[in-house]
Amino acid sequence: MRDLGRGGGALAILCLACGAALADEPSHLRGTLVAIDGDVLTVENEDEEQVEVALTEDSGIYVVTPAKFGDIQAGQFVGVASVEQSGERVALEVHIFAEDLRGTGEGQVPWDLVKGPSAMTNATIAEVEEASPVERVLRLTYKSGEGHKQGESEQIVRVPDFADVVYLDAADRSALVPDRPVFVFVKEAAPLPLALAVAVGEGVAPPM
Repeated sequence: MRDLGRGGGALAILCLACGAALADEPSHLRGTLVAIDGDVLTVENEDEEQVEVALTEDSGIYVVTPAKFGDIQAGQFVGVASVEQSGERVALEVHIFAEDLRGTGEGQVPWDLVKGPSAMTNATIAEVEEASPVERVLRLTYKSGEGHKQGESEQIVRVPDFADVVYLDAADRSALVPDRPVFVFVKEAAPLPLALAVAVGEGVAPPM
């Protein structure tokens, strides 16, 4: 987890595995990919400890690349990590999903990007308000509930221009290159924890 004081904006979207994975309470592994040996990834975490996780045929692999504040547009499907400040939600990061990933992990869940309460919202940008040259206000809409109780919810989030903004797209194992920063959804299992999803940074550390 990061401190809000360490640079203001930070990410965490991705709720790549939000839906089914959250039922199994996956953990988040942030660090640097040290090695890949067959189906085993070795990641050095933020405490400089090396952790091995296993890839499966179902492990999602994604690539994260830099984007800009001005790239945020109405109609996009995004993941927004935010905190509450003075009764409003303020974004730490925004990741813009590739169009064919629309709907991934849709909803809002607690997140652990920073110390203290934060949330990840995967949703469609219904409206963008230019609050000032250095701030936008997003109206996000997303499906909530299940079955006959399913409905649509919305969240208003302020996005300052210092928030991290990235693109997120699907990739394959060729993106798993040692020394690249990674963010991994991990499910406990034996003999090794399973990687449900791996986000690999190219030119940027996944801010999730």
